Amino acid sequence: MAIREIKNYDVAYYAGAKNISGHPYRAIIGLRDEDNQLLGAAYFHHSSDTMPNADTEKATGYISCHYLAEHYPYVLDLLRNEKPVFVEFEVRAGNVGNIRTSSEPVGEGEISS
Repeated sequence: MAIREIKNYDVAYYAGAKNISGHPYRAIIGLRDEDNQLLGAAYFHHSSDTMPNADTEKATGYISCHYLAEHYPYVLDLLRNEKPVFVEFEVRAGNVGNIRTSSEPVGEGEISS
């Protein structure tokens, strides 16, 4: 099980009108470490038809997480508003990637600066 902290991210949000060309993604979020090296990416598919049967982790450690496009705002919200955030790949769970936070106390709320 690989788990790495996400320190930076970048977003590609695609247009494409009616998507006649068949581009499978609405968006891709690159997940990066403190040196801006890619840890993996979250791929947001227009349709479940283009989603693979499982997420993947390459030999380099790059983790691919696949979601439907309607989940994009939830993942972006985690990256914008939570700290720390991690990307993880779980072989035992059936080759599932996830983007998650660490444990937080109930009712913590936002800390004002």
